[in-house]
Amino acid sequence: MFRSLLVLPTLFASSLALVFAVDSSTLALSQNFTRAIIRGYGPGCSVGGQVDPNFLSSYNNARAAGFNDFDIYWPPCNGSTYNCTSHANQLSEISAILSAQSIKIGTFWIEIEREFVGCLGWDYGSGNIAQAQQLIAAVKATDFNFGIFSGSGTWTNIFGSINFVLDNTAPLWFTSFTNTPTIAFGAPFGGWTTAVGQQYADVAPAEDGGLVFDLNVSLASVTRTVPGYMCHTFSN
Repeated sequence: MFRSLLVLPTLFASSLALVFAVDSSTLALSQNFTRAIIRGYGPGCSVGGQVDPNFLSSYNNARAAGFNDFDIYWPPCNGSTYNCTSHANQLSEISAILSAQSIKIGTFWIEIEREFVGCLGWDYGSGNIAQAQQLIAAVKATDFNFGIFSGSGTWTNIFGSINFVLDNTAPLWFTSFTNTPTIAFGAPFGGWTTAVGQQYADVAPAEDGGLVFDLNVSLASVTRTVPGYMCHTFSN
């Protein structure tokens, strides 16, 4: 699902703004996109995880295109078949490159999904809960303002219950392919009763040259120190 750079156009309706995200850096500011969300980590399964090799070039390209607002997302290396470094070490690696390059970010999005291409194994059975709790504790020990990206089906599959609460004070960005650009949180999970963003479709608009887009919508005003708008997408 995830690739590497997100750009967001903002459309205003009443007192709320909706943000639509598409999956290509080439659209950039010429189509009124305003925020880039870049994958900060992964995959690097064979070495226990690593900062995304394309992270810095994606960031520099976005800056050169005129972007000034950035979030990043973190698909943490985990799984019993991988020799992943600790969550704290993975976060330290991300913090180090941000510090070294003087990169300022808004929200640090934690991806909680199970993917068999990449290092998101989540194959610890009942131990997935302890893994997730350790992950959240590690993030809370940093200075990151974080949110969580997941979906109800994935959540149940990983944790064994749709009702398992990891941290429902964190803003939620979720997947539900309704093909409608409105937030429709019809299947609450994880203790959340509201969400700030939704991936609502995977689409390849003809006007964008057949590129495969992850389409998202979000509120422009988010609590818990989350910056004004968010959502995801990512550059090739």
